[in-house]
Amino acid sequence: MSPTNPNPSPSSNPFSLQRQAWKRAAADAEKATLVPDRLRRMATVEIEETPHEVVHAENKLALRRYESDAAERRDVPVLYAYAFVNRPFIVDLEPDRSVIRRFLERGFDVYLIDWGYPSRLDAHVGLDDYVGRYLDNCVDAAREETGADGVHLVGYSTGAPLCAMYAALYPEKVATLGLQGPPLDYNVDGGVFRLKGIVERQDASRFRDALGNVPAPLLDLGFGLRKPVEYAVANPLRLWDRFDDEEYVEHFARRLLWSADGPDVTGEVYRQFVDELIRENALMENELTVSGRRVDLSNVDAPVLLIVGRDDQFVPAESSLPFLDAVASEDTEVIEFPTGHVGLSVSREAHEKWWPRVCEWFARRS
Repeated sequence: MSPTNPNPSPSSNPFSLQRQAWKRAAADAEKATLVPDRLRRMATVEIEETPHEVVHAENKLALRRYESDAAERRDVPVLYAYAFVNRPFIVDLEPDRSVIRRFLERGFDVYLIDWGYPSRLDAHVGLDDYVGRYLDNCVDAAREETGADGVHLVGYSTGAPLCAMYAALYPEKVATLGLQGPPLDYNVDGGVFRLKGIVERQDASRFRDALGNVPAPLLDLGFGLRKPVEYAVANPLRLWDRFDDEEYVEHFARRLLWSADGPDVTGEVYRQFVDELIRENALMENELTVSGRRVDLSNVDAPVLLIVGRDDQFVPAESSLPFLDAVASEDTEVIEFPTGHVGLSVSREAHEKWWPRVCEWFARRS
């Protein structure tokens, strides 16, 4: 006869499990009383944008200028090119989680590109326009206003390949190149690249001709299919677990507001990403042509900083790191945040620990 265990573990004690269930039920009942107030707050939350002015506008694009009031001012401005698949206010979500404010605090004037909402008339707008026209005009506007020879060019997510192309085509206008969560090398497996097989089987030209632009809800569906359980189950449960934390609920609501406000993607840019960047890996192979010129990454000789997320669920580091072997610059660095793709911009730890380090990297090269 086996001796009785005098100290059974809680998981094997039915009375302990029952007590835990009652405690959880009581906690959930208490949270339920907060539902009306929390839903009102989520419905009325606003993005707390940093004051700015629009200094250049072109087609749907608006170039915002944020002026630093720090005691020590930097001569070279930061020009931040956000992704064209979302709106840029994720980098200025709230005062203590604002990439824009971290740069301003270190004395940098910041120029932020808002690509806007393309219309059906913009279906033909492609990389020639985004890189050779829009981005170049924004860089020139920042240079003219500040008197700087070049800019600290920073690209985030799908804005990163655009900045990489620009730095290769116009190296004389780029003081440093920073790429945040950058999808550059498409010969990888992981993150959103697990959908590569599906995308490669598309006839992107017919897709463009039929729809004009790729609707934002269709893009959201594609991203959601990458981790459907997390989107449909885990995120709501995470919100419920912290429903008594008013600050977290408001932050969650701002992120929802951002994710629901994505613009369509122009049909031609979508075709070029599918046919040239994804299928042919043309950027990394130095076979991409923009504005009639070959994009040769060996022309990039400015200091390069890669900002990657250790837990990036969209862009694995393997898609970013090969870029450093392709450029001519000998001044390169990788700063890894212990967070995901969106967390690079909005996680509390990123702003308390990692963005000061990023800003210092740029400050040393101003």
